[in-house]
Amino acid sequence: MLNDERLKARLGELARGRRAAERPAGDATAGPNPSGAAEGSTGEAPAAPSEEYGHLDPRARGTRRSGGEGIGVEAFLPGGEWRDERGAVFVHERLRSEIERRGAHWGRLGEPPEKEADLRALSTAGLGRALFLDLETGGLASSPVFLAGTMHWNGEDFVLRQYFARHYGEEAALLRAVAAQAREFDFLVTFNGKSYDAPFLAGRGVVHGVPIALPLQHLDLLHPARRRWKERLADCRLTSLELHVCRRRRSGDVPGEEVPGLYHDYVRNGDPYRLIPVFHHNMLDVITMAEILGALCSADAPLKHGRTLSFEEF
Repeated sequence: MLNDERLKARLGELARGRRAAERPAGDATAGPNPSGAAEGSTGEAPAAPSEEYGHLDPRARGTRRSGGEGIGVEAFLPGGEWRDERGAVFVHERLRSEIERRGAHWGRLGEPPEKEADLRALSTAGLGRALFLDLETGGLASSPVFLAGTMHWNGEDFVLRQYFARHYGEEAALLRAVAAQAREFDFLVTFNGKSYDAPFLAGRGVVHGVPIALPLQHLDLLHPARRRWKERLADCRLTSLELHVCRRRRSGDVPGEEVPGLYHDYVRNGDPYRLIPVFHHNMLDVITMAEILGALCSADAPLKHGRTLSFEEF
């Protein structure tokens, strides 16, 4: 696990190395490398991680933020830009198997309890019809959605995708990108999403004039989890289920209450080192949803195939 000071030092070294690489030899005041290539790059635009991106411009990775204020998260996270005629948003994507060892249970759902109609409907349709979703926001209802983490099963692996607004002006593009992806699925899977994520997205869509049409079949895992484990656990928070049901423990996570402030600081000063763990936090949330879903569709015994996921692996 990396504590805050070690993480700050580690990413600071990367940032200083990149700034140095962008300056011509002997010129300490030169501007950014005109090619925009990341340190160690051949100068060619990296390939898009997935053909499923749609309107994705991979040249976004490794570019400096507008105005020259800092290098942004693009220098540290693989991805590109989702864009349409009205704007762009940064997209970070990777496969779950790149983060942890592939599990034999991935992509499979067992037989849910007879009384859980929503679980049974998803199990019958197949996991490939579901989109997992988790939001990171500025906190208040009037604050922006700045990071939307999604995950889906492509038949061979889980595809994790994170839409990130590099500044407040990219929120509308983020909403359009999420809405476009959501149209491809029949089920939405969230944790407390009926009370928070779905209405928050809808509200921000109204602000920006972006219609948000999420899948009609919304499986909010909090409610079947409470029905299943409320007598056995002190609470059914996501982290509690992650520990006691999924038998997995996080390392290097950032507390949820700190997330809004970290984003606002990033927008103001452009330093990415404290914001990178927020991507880690969001990604682990959607991974945990898949584990909880699997447990809800299995016999009444705790899962034993989870393990610790650390920031070093992210």
